Amino acid sequence: MQEYGVEMTDKEVAEFLTRQGHGVLSFGGEDPYGLPISFGYDVLANRCIFQLVSDADSKKDAALMESTRVNLVAYEWNDVDDWRSVIITGELSPIPDDSIDAVDAAGIFAEYASVASLTVFDKPLSELAVVWHELDIEELTGRHSPPVTAD
Repeated sequence: MQEYGVEMTDKEVAEFLTRQGHGVLSFGGEDPYGLPISFGYDVLANRCIFQLVSDADSKKDAALMESTRVNLVAYEWNDVDDWRSVIITGELSPIPDDSIDAVDAAGIFAEYASVASLTVFDKPLSELAVVWHELDIEELTGRHSPPVTAD
């Protein structure tokens, strides 16, 4: 089977994830669920930080009750000869609000995430639960477009 693209080095993956700051997080289970999301990549601890916002009818919370295993895809596509993508699989776990880890998570997220407005929820903040989560990376693969060669 022919490989698609060129495997990224660990350094290329780390540089891409710290710069990208957003992707698609997918939850498994009986009703698979994926959503666009912002994240901060913590290169020192090899983890991704998320600020999950949910309401009483949250599909994210329902999916996490079923399984904490998730998949994150971060990608960039400029054209057919200029693209890169990273796929991460691991366990998503909450970070206690009153812990020093929550302060660290907020700093990583603030520095590296592509932050979206909370107005996407169309509800007052008082009706939303905001919880920091970390993705403990079990498997990570990155690929990019092959170099363009002159004919």
